[in-house]
Amino acid sequence: MKRCLIFFCILGVMLSGSVWAENVKDQVKKVAVLPFSVNSSEDINYVRDGIWDMLISRLSADSGISVTAKQKVTNMLNASGKKGLTIADVYSLGKKLDIDYVVWGSITKIGNSISLDAKLLDVATYKTPVGVFEQCRGMDDVIPRISDFAKKITYYVQGKTPPAPVVAAALSSVSKTSSASPLQSPDEIKVLKAEKRTFTSVINPAFIMAANSRGKKGFWMSQKYKRRFKGMDIGDVNGDDLNEVVVIDEHSVMIYQKIEGNLKLLNKISGKISDSYIAVDVADVNENGISEIIVTNVQNRNLDSFVLEFQDGKFVKIASDLRWFLRVIDISGIPQLIGQKKGMEEPFSNPIYEIVYRKGEYTKGEKMSIPQGLSVYGLTIDSIEGSNTERVVALDEYGHIRIYKKTQASVQYKINVFGGSDYLIWKSDEVFGGSNNYVDFRDIHENIDGGDASGRAFIKERILTYDINGNGKREVIIVKNLSPMGRVMKHARMFTRSEIYDLEWDGLGLSENWRTKKIQGYVADYQFKDIDNDGKKEVVLVIGLGALLSRSVIVAYDLEVQ
Repeated sequence: MKRCLIFFCILGVMLSGSVWAENVKDQVKKVAVLPFSVNSSEDINYVRDGIWDMLISRLSADSGISVTAKQKVTNMLNASGKKGLTIADVYSLGKKLDIDYVVWGSITKIGNSISLDAKLLDVATYKTPVGVFEQCRGMDDVIPRISDFAKKITYYVQGKTPPAPVVAAALSSVSKTSSASPLQSPDEIKVLKAEKRTFTSVINPAFIMAANSRGKKGFWMSQKYKRRFKGMDIGDVNGDDLNEVVVIDEHSVMIYQKIEGNLKLLNKISGKISDSYIAVDVADVNENGISEIIVTNVQNRNLDSFVLEFQDGKFVKIASDLRWFLRVIDISGIPQLIGQKKGMEEPFSNPIYEIVYRKGEYTKGEKMSIPQGLSVYGLTIDSIEGSNTERVVALDEYGHIRIYKKTQASVQYKINVFGGSDYLIWKSDEVFGGSNNYVDFRDIHENIDGGDASGRAFIKERILTYDINGNGKREVIIVKNLSPMGRVMKHARMFTRSEIYDLEWDGLGLSENWRTKKIQGYVADYQFKDIDNDGKKEVVLVIGLGALLSRSVIVAYDLEVQ
């Protein structure tokens, strides 16, 4: 009798466990995300692909939602042979995929504005209960709308009530714990309390334009210059054991030193009127104890880069007629000069090489393990995962951060294939960087006044890395220039505000540690180096002011994280 009782108890437990497992399985909702249709005279498929990837990523993060693989959705759409989908088509597709919900929508671009119409279809009830229609001023507006839409989907699918807006509560909290104004925007509140820590030394937008801003603790601003500074780096370039600030405009190199709160001009080296300086770096490549000034220059649509060095009390050219795009990157804290020859059709299509000093010349060294087709600008190599494994971190054409495994064999377009590859580790949803610094490689015989901008090659912003937290993982420090018309126009750029981000690898991708408040102005270049020779590194920015960026200012602020 006891044996029978034990048997039925075990059977009951097994059956109840089976029922529980089945219930858990039933609770996981299956969702398919379709690529949004595009209504535009321009090619904005990158916007569609970004939205597609973002929705899948956001929804997949919830354990109660199972998202159908992109390839399966693509195969089903290709099999249907339909370009425009009606609600009946979406319902039919949902039934064939045996899913609970379908996400779809459309993107319409007219002029500089983007209209977003996104919907969620409940396949069981044949209703579209969740939707969002927004008129956005550009990609900077589209991204938060999609994130909000993903949150709405998650709450609806799980049968939960979305939380009430937290702006009022956040404002109340800030007013009690700090001197922040209750009129701050939600973005500014987010700056005060980031995901992992509080960033205590932030740039107040008012500081940039304030007359006596240099008196602010932890913040310093130079005098304003009636020049358009295009690039900047910091280092000891005259052998005095003190750092100097080297900046370039269109065809001049200027060397300053921060002395008693002001920048003092030490030297100015003027180039030819036909020169177009596009980038400057400082590094002791020839290892003689004095850092060289390395300038990438374009003259008459040909690369004509050169190197300056301080000798016998003056700066002299020790190398010229260098047919390379040049950039210095820090690989695990060690400066490395890299170069790239101009491509025949696309300026940055050629491989990237180490540039070495050999027998009195700057010459090509070993080929770098960087996917071919990436630009020498907007790129770095470092160990961002807390291990000795180095990764290639780069900005793509539209400003997304991409992280690659090091490779000499693969071409970028083969790695960035639909569905991904073994070499592409991660791609950001958000866009970063943003530069209006460009060179024009159109044929000299073309009609320059015709408005054709196809020959423009934009110089991407730097990507810096440093272990600020001291946890053994080097973080990515990167600027995001913000435009009132977004990033939808490939050849027209206008940036009026900016932010600096600190991003850290969390095992799945780069997550935000902190960001600064919005800075009024366009960050033309930036560095994380010691500008005032106090032994501590500062975030140093070259900021363009005014609609035409005809004025410039150099800003530095202490980095304190608690």
